[in-house]
Amino acid sequence: MLMNESAILLNLLSIALMGLMAAIALLVLVWPFTARYITQLSACTQQKVLWLFVATPWAASIICVFVFLSSLFQLDSSLWLGRLTHWHHPYVFHLDSWHSATLFVFILGSAYVLTRKSLKTIRHLNTLNLITRLSVDEARRWDFGRDIVVLESQTPSAFTAGLMRPKCYVTTGLIARVTETELDIIIEHERAHIKHRDTQKKLLFALLTSLYPKPVARRLNRLFSVAMEQLADAHVSKSYCAFEIAETLIKAARAQSVTTSNVNPLMVNYVTADDVDLRVRALVAPQAFRSLSWGYYLLFMALTTMVSSAAVDGLHHLIEAIFSH
Repeated sequence: MLMNESAILLNLLSIALMGLMAAIALLVLVWPFTARYITQLSACTQQKVLWLFVATPWAASIICVFVFLSSLFQLDSSLWLGRLTHWHHPYVFHLDSWHSATLFVFILGSAYVLTRKSLKTIRHLNTLNLITRLSVDEARRWDFGRDIVVLESQTPSAFTAGLMRPKCYVTTGLIARVTETELDIIIEHERAHIKHRDTQKKLLFALLTSLYPKPVARRLNRLFSVAMEQLADAHVSKSYCAFEIAETLIKAARAQSVTTSNVNPLMVNYVTADDVDLRVRALVAPQAFRSLSWGYYLLFMALTTMVSSAAVDGLHHLIEAIFSH
């Protein structure tokens, strides 16, 4: 059993973890409604909503800690904050309690996920370095720039990969199948991913979705990827006609659809056939997609935090009624 400062710290960590789990559970419940309507929003708004979805649980856990911490020092227990959030034993932490077991499992699980994703990322970075070195001679035949890597392969493909210094990868098979203008559009699209730091964002987003159930996490990552592709398309539309970009997109998607299953979703952005319809509609009719004001985001985060804080106290009482110290 621990007491005083150590006990307070571990109890606050337990509160943060419960707030995190409560927020995730709440967001999982509202996810079917959100997933149904999110594709009706503009790509920029979609990204904001998706970032809000994965960041809100962490923000809620931190806010829960401050709410509970402030309630510890309230002298008047009749205040609304004291009635909403209170912890029976803030100065005592039992190492053989469910609080301790929950913290241990979470820390162990987080370490496992981070280690697995880190090893996977390192393997793919090593693979990228290898194919980049092997493609040096091939790249000299093309004057695309140092950020473009030309791969000798009959499989048509174009993607952006890398972490600290991402590059665009284009195969000779794709170059042979498209016109010069179409190739310029594809390269400009992939360069937009580098400019927007999309590979880094995608990796961070994937890490934040690790706590969600796999079906929800898979859908979140897929929607995030599509939103990034739409934003890259919008960047290219500043220099090329939207209809030209749409035609190139359809042509590239048909050529690449057989290769997408072998690409690491954490590191690479690529064209897939199943998101072409949405991306084409965003190009030719951008006015059909709506935006949301910042007020909606703030209201969403505030409601999630309030419900999570209330749920932490109720969940704490429920668990302690079942598993007494």
